[in-house]
Amino acid sequence: MNKIIKSDLLHNQVYSVLIEMIMKGEFQPGEKLVETRIAKNLEVSRGTIREALQMLIKDGLVIKEDKNMYIYNPEQKDVIDLYVCRKSLESTAAKLAAENITKEQLEILEEVVEKSKQADAEKDRKALTKLNQQFHDLIDQASDNEHLIQICGLIKNKTLFIRNHVLQAHISDYQDYVLDHEKIFLAIKAGDAENAYALMYHHIDRSFEEIKKSLNYV
Repeated sequence: MNKIIKSDLLHNQVYSVLIEMIMKGEFQPGEKLVETRIAKNLEVSRGTIREALQMLIKDGLVIKEDKNMYIYNPEQKDVIDLYVCRKSLESTAAKLAAENITKEQLEILEEVVEKSKQADAEKDRKALTKLNQQFHDLIDQASDNEHLIQICGLIKNKTLFIRNHVLQAHISDYQDYVLDHEKIFLAIKAGDAENAYALMYHHIDRSFEEIKKSLNYV
């Protein structure tokens, strides 16, 4: 069980720990949350747990119904709406990254792509999941558009949740996704904004199609 280090920002620590637990599957979609049990496991007060859960409600990872709280359990429309947003937002981020990325950011992005290729060769799903998120986060940051970065951040945790609990279980081969990343990187490196946009759109759409098939949306 994760331990909390006492500090003035205790609820922020609890929030981070709970996100990690949710992403790892220690809580299941739709599971009812019991404050007293979580407080006991993390050795903090119920008040601290309550503050952290309020933050998770804002993220959309915890749903409040009457007096009860439950782990987010994605419904069809929610997933579709999220991916419609992702296709638009992240494609725009890739386009802007091609125009604004710094030399240092480009070097880091290239390193992530190379590590992803190695992880794919070794069939290291855990590393691939982490590197995938790093890739998308780096491109968001490289867009150099604070409003876009903030908006992408608002849906980040829901995106991670769906990827970890739905998409990952239905992907046996990550090679196509890794190749997508390399193509997007090369377009950004070349400063080809329109191609970077198109490639990212196709990349997100590929994930969307996998999601729809895995959840019988088609």
